[in-house]
Amino acid sequence: MKKLFVILVAVLLAVSGSRLVFSEIMRGTYPDGYAADGDSGRDITPSTLTSKYQVIGWNDLGMHCISPSFKEMAILPPFNNLFVQVIQKGDPPQLATSGITVEYSVKNNTTVSGKTDFWQYVQQLFGVALPEGTGLTGNGLSGTMQLVGDHFEATGIPVLPFNDSMVWNPYQTAVVRVKNASGAVIATTKVVIPVSDEMNCAKCHGATDTEINILTLHDSLSGTTLMAQRPVLCASCHSSNALGTTGTPGLKSLSEAMHGKHASLGIFAPACYNCHPGQKTHCNRSAIAGMGGTRKNPHCENCHGTLQQVADSIQQGRAPWLQEPTCEQCHGAGYSTGAALYRNSKGHGGLYCAACHNSPHSWYPSKNPLDNRQPIRLQGEAAPLHRCTICHVTDPGGHNPHNAVFNGHPADWYIGHRDYAENNGVRSCRVCHGTDLTGGSGPSCYTCHGPVWRGD
Repeated sequence: MKKLFVILVAVLLAVSGSRLVFSEIMRGTYPDGYAADGDSGRDITPSTLTSKYQVIGWNDLGMHCISPSFKEMAILPPFNNLFVQVIQKGDPPQLATSGITVEYSVKNNTTVSGKTDFWQYVQQLFGVALPEGTGLTGNGLSGTMQLVGDHFEATGIPVLPFNDSMVWNPYQTAVVRVKNASGAVIATTKVVIPVSDEMNCAKCHGATDTEINILTLHDSLSGTTLMAQRPVLCASCHSSNALGTTGTPGLKSLSEAMHGKHASLGIFAPACYNCHPGQKTHCNRSAIAGMGGTRKNPHCENCHGTLQQVADSIQQGRAPWLQEPTCEQCHGAGYSTGAALYRNSKGHGGLYCAACHNSPHSWYPSKNPLDNRQPIRLQGEAAPLHRCTICHVTDPGGHNPHNAVFNGHPADWYIGHRDYAENNGVRSCRVCHGTDLTGGSGPSCYTCHGPVWRGD
């Protein structure tokens, strides 16, 4: 089966009382939290690991979502993807693919037992019998990542939003370890692999028997017999590029059907966060307003369009999941990835864009400190990776992955620009970097300095 991307699920409504909202995650008050367990990303030091290798990881979507039960119907299965690139430091650095193995595990999440009913219905839904804890690609909550060209990946990880003590946490942590031929750990990192069951169908379809209400309504409006076919995989009839299903000829894709049908409700139409996670999860944690794009509105519609626009674009030929918003539409032609999506694009030194900027919907610096552990570990600050010595042994100076930051300045400008700004102010900077320093013909100052920086 093609890469599904989405994920997760957790079925025990009984533990809903233990759920924690995103504001608590930000405060670090939950047991697996950024501050609560001291996991700031600084625990991995050159004294414990060799400095000859770096490993950088990311998730391909930024949030996988799923409904809390599979007994009646399923939209998406537990299916999370993890990608890493290993760099052998040098002048120049090189991507390392041979003589090493890459292993992963999920922190405080070693079992799926008691967290979901997915494996009870997986054969009826997907036509395969799987041992509990084994995902649709054969991967589990720990294992060895596979080499695919210039990177390592583990797809279909069946991670759920509950840790082993049944505390709800949509921001699970994958621990990645790189080992040499003798089995010694030479590099490690921690990556958020997000998963949330906060698909809030109950808000409109009833808090009890939600899925039954949906299927009954579908049968009534469309003349189907879904109630007699339970459990139902929505993508078996409505094609899904995410799941790789072709659906029934003549029917709308799942994305077009869902967005179009809900858009038709007019003033009663749900907001994005009523279906996508959500009021507690806050899956979009990119600090968009301070990133320097030509559009500074952080709402979903600013990139993706309204419900109706999403549906209309598919009806007009757009392939959902395969054709999505691009960097270029906000940042200009200089940041074009061509026909490739951001999540599949590469840049400086063959690194994936997500290696330096992080997963979609969680670009550095993220509003969620858990996402920021990796850049803090690598360069001491929560920002897109920009310090050359992360990969280079000696700083080459004057270079930028996008060939933009130092244009019009001397090669060593980045070394002295702080002193210049402190002594002369930033008025002259605004000519290129915008009146609010969030980007003009030059890039946003916030791209490297983060959302809390102020230039006045």
